[in-house]
Amino acid sequence: MSGTFPTAGFTTLNWQSNTLSKTSTSISGITKRVRTGSQYWSFTLRSPALSRDDFMDIYSFIIQQDGQFGSFTVVPPTIGSTRGTASGTITISDDYKAGVTICRSTGGSGLLKKGDLIKFSNHDKVYMLTANIDLNQTDSTEDVIQIYPSLTTAITNTTTVSYNNVPILVFLTTDQQGYTANADDTFNYEISVREDI
Repeated sequence: MSGTFPTAGFTTLNWQSNTLSKTSTSISGITKRVRTGSQYWSFTLRSPALSRDDFMDIYSFIIQQDGQFGSFTVVPPTIGSTRGTASGTITISDDYKAGVTICRSTGGSGLLKKGDLIKFSNHDKVYMLTANIDLNQTDSTEDVIQIYPSLTTAITNTTTVSYNNVPILVFLTTDQQGYTANADDTFNYEISVREDI
């Protein structure tokens, strides 16, 4: 099943960047490192105490994911929107192939800050800015966007950039999904998810 997670009222977010690499060390002590896969985000979300009615609406969505099989979107609390003052539509100004970490854009105003999450309109991967972007520059008509990781999919000059309420396509990291029923008739749950790319 897909869909959008039906709540944003989490009390805790534990966020991780995951990269896959292989390391080997020779007898002489020389270490070789090779990147063996793409980067992905993973995180754990913990709920506040909820009434049974509120909780069961959410839990029914969770179990419909059929364990790790389904994917859905969720906007991570706090970090899902820019810390800067950006507003307006930002559009990529040229075509870029997968693998690049720098691209140029036009439009928008204000500031995006390094560490902000962004998403390009033509694919599901979420990226992190590695440098501030002043969208109000007067010395250039284009703004430089620096991201991590490198593009997984090409983008074109019609691609737009999301920077507020950035949705991440995820799946549950385990097939078992439980909850806690408290003595005061409230319920708590925790889900662990990873980015679906």
